[in-house]
Order: sequence, then structure tokens, then C-alpha cells
Amino acid sequence: MVSSANFHRHSIILCALLCIYILILGGGTARAEGGNFVSFGVAGGLAIAPNAGLESSPPSGDADFAGGYSIKASLGFVLAQKFQLETEYLYTFNRIDSIINPPTVTELENSDRVTHNLMLTATYRMEVPPLGDTYWERRGYYVYFGGGVGVSWQDYTVETLASAADSSLSWQILIGFEKMNPSPYLFAALPSPFLQYRFLQITEGDFGAFKADASLHLIEFGFRFYGGFGS
Repeated sequence: MVSSANFHRHSIILCALLCIYILILGGGTARAEGGNFVSFGVAGGLAIAPNAGLESSPPSGDADFAGGYSIKASLGFVLAQKFQLETEYLYTFNRIDSIINPPTVTELENSDRVTHNLMLTATYRMEVPPLGDTYWERRGYYVYFGGGVGVSWQDYTVETLASAADSSLSWQILIGFEKMNPSPYLFAALPSPFLQYRFLQITEGDFGAFKADASLHLIEFGFRFYGGFGS
């Protein structure tokens, strides 16, 4: 379990490390033509949350979630058009429909779980092969996959139990498809649309009346902007 102070401390460290890394690479000889880019991205999507066990004494049961939504913003870089490192802020919202403690099902009207996540993610990118069709050659279609770690803040409102928040460590894996439209200049770049799936696991947090972890399946659509860096 990570305290609120540690959450902010880890967030600052992750951002600082990424900025230092970009500055180090930016001082080299890389050019946009060599496949090195700074990236900025935004996305939104569907957040599917499996049931979460609320651990307490006596047992509280499982929280049953409705489908929710996610919003994210990211900053990163691509090296040699193959390796991407991003730091991202991810927000998710899921309403809690009921608490299930067999044989009892308690319907809830004003309960939800919100998460704030700061993640550092590394991915490997592969250009889609032309498959013998010259139209597809060097058109910038990529698949990518990878994973990441970070810190997450869960904010529960459960009308039958409590309203509380706590932070803890988290990890994720993801896979996506993207049409990459890079530019020598970040703010002149065309948007690069992408579609991705990710699984996010947040380790257990302590909410006073209960303890719980969180699992999320996220299907996201968004855009990145790629600009060259280096001299």
C-alpha cells in the first residue's frame, strides 16, 4: 500500500525521469528522418471492470460494476520507429450496480469507483508488412505491444459501507494498432489514430471499512502526434 504522499512523490519521479531521458536523447544526432520522435497523445474508451471482492470482517461480498469509461493523456518518445516509452495519466470511472454476498444482493443507486493512474509504459512497434501489395508499402501502419508500471489512486463511494480513497502500485499490458503520421515538427504533425486494448491491474488498497484491488479491461481509441527531435 502506498500513501498519498508517496503517490505524489512517485508521480514526480516518473515525470522527471521521462523528461531527463528525452533531453538526453534530444542532445544527440538523431533526426526525424532516422525514426526518432517526441509524441503527445490523447484517448478515450470503454472501461470494463470485473467484480471486485471487498475484503472485510464480516465479508462484505463482491462489487458488481457497470461498464464505464476512460480518458488518458500521454507524453513520450519513439526511438528508431520501433521502441516507444510513454508516461501517461489515465482516468477511469465505473458505477457500482450492487454488492453480492450470497444469498444477498444489495442494489446500489449512488456508488462508484474512480481511479487516477500515472503509468510508465514501454512498447515495441512493428510495421505491418506489405504482403505483396505495393499500396501498403511504407504507409506507416504499425502494431505494437508492451507493458508498464505505475501508481494508482482508487476512490470508492459505496453507500452501504464507506467513501474512501487509497493509492497503491499498478501494472498493465497492452496491444494496439496505429496509422503513424510523423512530422519533423510536433505541432505540424497530422494526427496518428490508434486503437488499443489494455489490461490494468491495481494492487490492493485499504479503504477503512474494507480492502480491495482493481482489474480493468480498457478498449481505447485516440490520436498521437509525432514530431522529430535532435539535431
